[in-house]
Amino acid sequence: MRRLVAAALTLFLFSACRSATNELTEGQRAEIEEAVKQAASAYVDLWFGQADIEAYMGQHSDWAGTPWGFGSLNALRSYTEQYWDRWDFEVGEAAEMEVMVLGPDAAAVNWTTTYIRIDSAGDRQERTVSFAHVWVREDGQWKLLLAKQA
Repeated sequence: MRRLVAAALTLFLFSACRSATNELTEGQRAEIEEAVKQAASAYVDLWFGQADIEAYMGQHSDWAGTPWGFGSLNALRSYTEQYWDRWDFEVGEAAEMEVMVLGPDAAAVNWTTTYIRIDSAGDRQERTVSFAHVWVREDGQWKLLLAKQA
């Protein structure tokens, strides 16, 4: 009986100590939220700016293949280069990004944007798109881990 009580107490203390160390203060949450908003905004600016493929690609985590499901970062790079060759963008309104802090090294971002894309033949298309991203901190830098567009 004593061993059972000791085992239960050990598990309880381990769980209590573990959850206490994972809790974030409001200040820490606000810091993470702001850092992720900055990373996500820079990511969007790089996409619409179409000027720096290296910086754009550098914001992707390759832990799960690619955030957009292309299988590899090389496949994503190829797609991006072709897309940028075909389209130019006029950025319209963007809703405020909402950030849900998931932990000290992970956060989810949600926002909607309206933009016009113009293809190489001059055809214009107005689009309103909602995005959901999961960002993770890798080696001190926020990187896009998963991405969804609707």
